[in-house]
Amino acid sequence: MSAARDQLLYALRRVLRPIVRVLIRAGVRFDEFAELARGVYVETAIRDGFGFVGVPTKARVAMVTGVGKHQVDYYIENEGALPAAKPTLAHILVEVLQKWHTEPLYVGPYGIPLELEFDAPKGGRSFRNLVRLVDETVSPGIVLEELLRSGSVIHSGEKYFRAVSRYFMMPEPMSPQQIEYFGVTLTRLANTLEFNMDPKNEVKRLERFVLADRGLPQDVVPLFENYAREKANEFLIDLDNWLTPYASPVAAEGEVRVSTGLNVFLYVDPLPDERPLRSLIRDDQEGFGF
Repeated sequence: MSAARDQLLYALRRVLRPIVRVLIRAGVRFDEFAELARGVYVETAIRDGFGFVGVPTKARVAMVTGVGKHQVDYYIENEGALPAAKPTLAHILVEVLQKWHTEPLYVGPYGIPLELEFDAPKGGRSFRNLVRLVDETVSPGIVLEELLRSGSVIHSGEKYFRAVSRYFMMPEPMSPQQIEYFGVTLTRLANTLEFNMDPKNEVKRLERFVLADRGLPQDVVPLFENYAREKANEFLIDLDNWLTPYASPVAAEGEVRVSTGLNVFLYVDPLPDERPLRSLIRDDQEGFGF
C-alpha cells in the first residue's frame, strides 16, 4: 500500500500544479485554499460516507479526515462556510447555438443555420424566439450580447445575425464562464477516473486515449493538433446530432434525467524541469523580487 500511497501523493502534486497556477493568477492565497480543502474533506466524508456504517457521527468524521471536531462542527452548522456560485449563462449559450444548428425552423439547405432578426411576429423565426426554446426566463438581449462578444455570432447587415460557430467560444481569459468551464470539466474528468478506480463499479465508464509513444518533433505538434481537431469536430457533431432527439425541455412524467456527455481535449506535456527549487529563487537579502 505504501507504493500506491506514494503514487497517489505524487499524482496529487502533479494535478495541483495547474490548479495552483490558476489560483495564484486569480489572487487566491494558500490560507484560503487550505480552509477550502479542510471543508471539502468534511463535506466528502459526510456525503460519500467512506467506511461508515449507517449515519456518520461528528467524532467519526473528525477521526477519518484528521479535521478537528470543532472545525467539523463549524462546517456542519454553517451552511455558507463552503463557497458556492450561481451558474453563468454558458449552458444557455451552448444550447442556443446547438438549436440554431439543428432545429428545422432555424436551419436552411445543407444544414446551414439561417440568419435571424432579433424580433419577429409571435411564433415566427427570430433570435428572441430561438432563445425562448431554451429558456423563457433569460433575457434574449443578454444572450445575444454574450454570443457577439465571444465571436460565436456576428452581425450580418443592419438587422440580421449569423451563427459562425456551433460551439460557444469562451470570451476573455479568467472570465466567469471560463472559470466555470474549468471547474466543470476538471470535476467531470476526476469523477470519471475515480469511478473507474472504485472496485465496486464493475462496469467502467468510457475512458480512452491515444498518444505518440516516443513523442513528436516540436514542429509536427501543430499538424497533429489540426488533424485531431478536424476529426474530433466530426465525431462531436455526430454525437450532438444523436443527442438532439432527446433535447426536449420537458421530461416525461416519472422520468429521471441524468446529466451526461463526452469531453475531448488534446494535451501537450511540458518539458520536465528537475532543477532544485533552491536554484530558482533569490535570497531575501539580495532585494525584493516583486
